[in-house]
Amino acid sequence: YGKYMRDPASISLGPLVESQLRDYVSTISSMYQSNPFHNFEHASHVTQSLTKFLSRVVTADTIDFQDMTYKEKAAEEHLHEYTYGITSDPLTQFAVTFSALIHDVDHSGVPNAQLVKENTDIAQQYRNQSVAEQNSVDLAWNLLMLPEFEDLRKCIYSNQAELERFRQLIVNAVMATDICDKELGALRKRRWAKAFSPDPDSEQPEDTALEVRNRKATIVIEHLIQASDVAHTMQHWHVYTKWNERLFHELYQAYQAGRSDIDPSEGWYKGEMGFFDFYIIPLAKKLKECGVFGVSSEEYLNYAMANRVEWEVKGNEMVEMYMSLYKKADEA
Repeated sequence: YGKYMRDPASISLGPLVESQLRDYVSTISSMYQSNPFHNFEHASHVTQSLTKFLSRVVTADTIDFQDMTYKEKAAEEHLHEYTYGITSDPLTQFAVTFSALIHDVDHSGVPNAQLVKENTDIAQQYRNQSVAEQNSVDLAWNLLMLPEFEDLRKCIYSNQAELERFRQLIVNAVMATDICDKELGALRKRRWAKAFSPDPDSEQPEDTALEVRNRKATIVIEHLIQASDVAHTMQHWHVYTKWNERLFHELYQAYQAGRSDIDPSEGWYKGEMGFFDFYIIPLAKKLKECGVFGVSSEEYLNYAMANRVEWEVKGNEMVEMYMSLYKKADEA
């Protein structure tokens, strides 16, 4: 089961690895562009939000790692199954956190559709598929593979199998943040239905217990990083409006620069309500349905619904305020 053999709090990386980790994060931060929304502060917010999500996963906090009784070991095995292995797999937890940190590296401030329309070099390189996401993965991965991070890599994985699994987890997680690709979105919906459908016919007879659990773990991880990427919508109103304004600013900036045909001010109010109704609230409900967050899952859904209600009342006023600020900035 990959059970904990030591208390994670007792593990020390050592000064050399800590130094390499700091250097890696520092270099990653410099690879983010100074966009209003897709910048390193956003990456930090997503990483912190994901860390909080992971801390809410039902964990084995009460287990004495040094002297576990038979009953406690049995309880840990039950917990492992209940959380689809996420609780007891440090590599998975680190990979998802790592993915949150690097998921928007080098983001240009415009959507993938615009990069494809402009026929940019990276759009050609990635054949118009999840362009920004694939670029972020490759840049961050190539950096990690440099000789100066050898000791850091040794702390992440110890053999080829772990390396390949680490890479696969990162790719799956970062690709999940491309929510505009309809084909990928439809695939994820089918996988969710297969993993969590109450219909017993949805499970194939040849599926082993391990395959069923891994399928559930994969889809939960994908939805976990998706939720972290839009976590501001499931947090306090002032956090939501802060990041909402920044995203509006980024898209309005692209419109002014001729890199978008859409003036966001014309449809932002209704667009946000649709985003809540058809993406955010259903996503929050899935986090609750998967069962790994216990009673705390209700919190995310409640915040999402409360923000949606408040936006319906104040949204038009907020958009007018955004435009007023930009007009003043233009005049200045």
